[in-house]
Amino acid sequence: MKKLVAIAATAAFLASVSMSTLAAEKSAEEKCKEQAAKEKVAADKMDAYVKDCVKKHSMGSEKGGMAPAAPAK
Repeated sequence: MKKLVAIAATAAFLASVSMSTLAAEKSAEEKCKEQAAKEKVAADKMDAYVKDCVKKHSMGSEKGGMAPAAPAK
């Protein structure tokens, strides 16, 4: 019985931590908008900058986000 309660409590704790972590993460678009603000991008160029930035970030995630492996010798 104690094991069951401990497992349930652990599962509830991990679920709450996971949900708060997911809620705290920002989308690629939000990150790019913040980066544009830091770089002081002009308002008329903001949309193009954000589109390009999001495109670059989404391409990295499609490839797995890792550099290709070195060839075997």
